[in-house]
Amino acid sequence: MTAGARSLSLEETLLEPPALPPPPTRHALFVILIALAALLHVATIGSGDLYSQTEGQYAGAAREMVETHHWFLPTNNGAPRLILLIGEKLTDYWRGFIAGLIYLSLCGTFLLARIVMPEPLVSALIAGAIFCAIGGYQRRRNRRIWFAGFWIFSAFACLTKGLLGIAYPAAVFLILSIFYREARIRFRGLLRWEYFAIFVLIVAPWHIWAQWHFSGYFRYQISSEWLGHLRGLTDETHDFLGMPAYQFLLMHLAWWFPWSIALLPGVVFAWRRVIRPREISFTEALPLCWMGVVFIPLLFLGQRQDYYSMTMWSAFALWAAVAWERIPQGLRAAGAIAVGLVGMMAVAAGFFVVGAARALNGNWGAMDARWTAWKALHDMPVSTWLAFRPLNAVFGIALICLSLVALYFISKQRERLAAIALAASMIPGGLSMMEAVAQTAPYFSLADAARSLNPRLDAGGAAIFEGPLADSSSLIFYLNRRIFLVNQTPEKETPMSDPSIEMFLNEAAVLDKWGQPDAVYLIIEESRANYWKQILTSHFHIYHQITKCGTYLVLSNQL
Repeated sequence: MTAGARSLSLEETLLEPPALPPPPTRHALFVILIALAALLHVATIGSGDLYSQTEGQYAGAAREMVETHHWFLPTNNGAPRLILLIGEKLTDYWRGFIAGLIYLSLCGTFLLARIVMPEPLVSALIAGAIFCAIGGYQRRRNRRIWFAGFWIFSAFACLTKGLLGIAYPAAVFLILSIFYREARIRFRGLLRWEYFAIFVLIVAPWHIWAQWHFSGYFRYQISSEWLGHLRGLTDETHDFLGMPAYQFLLMHLAWWFPWSIALLPGVVFAWRRVIRPREISFTEALPLCWMGVVFIPLLFLGQRQDYYSMTMWSAFALWAAVAWERIPQGLRAAGAIAVGLVGMMAVAAGFFVVGAARALNGNWGAMDARWTAWKALHDMPVSTWLAFRPLNAVFGIALICLSLVALYFISKQRERLAAIALAASMIPGGLSMMEAVAQTAPYFSLADAARSLNPRLDAGGAAIFEGPLADSSSLIFYLNRRIFLVNQTPEKETPMSDPSIEMFLNEAAVLDKWGQPDAVYLIIEESRANYWKQILTSHFHIYHQITKCGTYLVLSNQL
């Protein structure tokens, strides 16, 4: 009777019992999350123009690489992350789904994650490295393949954003190995020489190529880029000015809204129940270590930007999903009410503060001064805020209605449905924020100036921009020809290029071009209009402005 029976090995029975096939619900939740991410971020990808500074720099570099076929050297002027899968690895697919929804519903995801820059990509690559490391930690079978994936993802993250691509995940698992014996034993397998070889083979060639073509590449990376960011170095040849730490912290209340408000009562009044400091398991410690490794050093860094913490937003979403389940029902309801109150304040600000706002005056400042979200919001004139009233009303009403739905589910002890309702409340608001960004694009982008100049420059001529290269980045992307920069320091704007490059002009060279028969177009800040008017009229007795784009004026020597 036992002839057909098969004996099970020790590994099959105790170490790695065969997993059951995933239920259809898991596949459905995964498809819903991917579809929602595609709807919110792929379908709206053409909304608005690219901004100057970060977005224009990376987009302009990508365009020029395609046009010049220089695939190794980026130049200028010359999908949801793995949160659901990580959450499923750590706990279950439902918590991973909630974490994915939390991430997609963050204000910062609607605003900063859409910007053309390395942070969204490097965040996905670091999440992929952590996912592979967890897979190797949990499964003895194919552990070498999982750990090889960790090093491959980390290598591509390093190519995207420098050594932080390996520093962040390595620090996370180093800290976990210190506190958890099992992690120390299993993660020791990450230190095989084969993995280091794979990492070096992926990362080293590009850096060797860059040093070969630019002899000062490594020296510049260490002395200027790395040390400049650490110290916040700002002088005639460096510009690593960072936003103050208090602004950085306060802005994260906005970037993580609505969950920064919904979780606040529970985290403050029931923090022991949320954190459980005496019984933190490996799966609970991983998101906390991930958040701390990225966020805490940024508070002491010389240069910090709004988006520098994006690599730990996935960890915040994973932690928030756990915290939401652990918060007592009353405090969970208080968080939903707080979100609803924010919606009421948004509606009130749109309909009842109009009378007081009309008496206030305000104008946009210079573009170079609006390099952080804090400064941009501070400089935004009242007239622009008033134009956002319809969007503000949509945002507020959605928060009010769906926070009431969340309260109903909380009263029925359906915390997962309550979390889904709060996440859904940000969809109208997030789309409204995207529309607001598109409406203010003329004050942060020179796309309109480029569209105005492209037909004129088809017949020949030159475009000259007064300002830093970063401020002209959107102009470089949209304009169909190279531009000149006036009154700028070559060593600061192009530190890896020849300082004698012809793109830099002084005012005498501009006046020389201005007196020639070929068309010349000068793009200046509105605050500099009187200065250039005096210079041009004193030499040519003519001051001709052809258009205005945001706070910039376009002057021409052609009548």
